[in-house]
Amino acid sequence: MGQVFKTFLGLFFLLITGMVGIGVVTAGIQSANARDYHADVISEIECSNFNEGVTAACMQQAIKQGYQLRINTMAYDDLGHAKRAEVILNYQYAIPALNLVTDHQVRGFAK
Repeated sequence: MGQVFKTFLGLFFLLITGMVGIGVVTAGIQSANARDYHADVISEIECSNFNEGVTAACMQQAIKQGYQLRINTMAYDDLGHAKRAEVILNYQYAIPALNLVTDHQVRGFAK
């Protein structure tokens, strides 16, 4: 009878370990997706030559994808056009099996 209890206890711990492992992998994938999106936003801003319509569209798209995006213009040329901006992307890193949710941030510069 004791062997049955040990077997089921072992299977229970194996299941818990598997759930936590899947949660960690999923959180890593979400983090990688956020970094990729951040790089895409920087690329779009640079390719559009800091067009305000493009930055507004990027911010709206970020909201749709569950991110919070801030674009802070930092440097201007002699004509008053932006030539450098800080791009900050906030996202949540979540592992549901551990009930762990933390806010993470990716920072970069568009030049």
